[in-house]
Amino acid sequence: MSTTTTAPTPPPPKPPYAIPRHALTTMVLALPRPAADAPDSAWQDAVQDSLDKLTALNPCDPIEAMLAIDLVTLNAARRDALRLAAEPTATAEQARLQRAGAVALHRAFAGTVRLLERQRRLPAAPERDWADAATELSALWRTAPARPLAAPGTAATPDATPETIVKWYDEIDDVELAIATEQQRRQKAGEPPLPRKPGEPIVIYSYKPRDYIHKFTPDPKNWQKYPGFKKMTMAERREFFGYTYTGPNGPPEALTPASRDEMLAQMKIEEALDAEYGPRLDRSP
Repeated sequence: MSTTTTAPTPPPPKPPYAIPRHALTTMVLALPRPAADAPDSAWQDAVQDSLDKLTALNPCDPIEAMLAIDLVTLNAARRDALRLAAEPTATAEQARLQRAGAVALHRAFAGTVRLLERQRRLPAAPERDWADAATELSALWRTAPARPLAAPGTAATPDATPETIVKWYDEIDDVELAIATEQQRRQKAGEPPLPRKPGEPIVIYSYKPRDYIHKFTPDPKNWQKYPGFKKMTMAERREFFGYTYTGPNGPPEALTPASRDEMLAQMKIEEALDAEYGPRLDRSP
């Protein structure tokens, strides 16, 4: 019993397709323009190069011609974006945007290639007789109202709302810190804000969400007035400020070497006085 299978018959080749002149005009107008002082041969070479690419793609129906023209213009735009990214006068941000645009154009180019290959595998569509439809539709198109245009001498009103940006206090210099301080003072006093240049964004100075300022709570006792503090004893000062440490001066690990040595010498003197005259302060916790 024979199990041989026959390969599917490939579709018949499509006849050549004459690309309309208006489609070629649209393709040429989408190409990057040569320099203004470029010779006529540069303009003609750019057009001839695009026509040669269309010849190599060999579109055989209107859809293939549309996709082939898209490939030519997408490739030209991608190369132009890479050229602009390498310009010596381009900033780092401009170069980054041009490279990102080139990557997007390359993805669109690859997708169009797949669409063109898929279209070429389809069988040739039968011819359709449109009769006088083109003549009637073009006449209707010409008599239809055009899209409204702006009045001569008037430009579109740009958005007057300025951009608002946030800057963190720990990332600004001293000059900008002085501006932030004055801006905060004017806001609290109800005075007009600092003047801005045209197109300059509104800057809001703030602390980061996890900054120390959100964890710090000032002690209200630090703002109390205590006249005669020089006559207060150490125990009275600790009670007034709410100190819980009951040592003579401070933890030795929190002092400098010189201060620690001075504190230890003072403690020896106090121990000698306490031994001779009795303790002056109750140091029990």
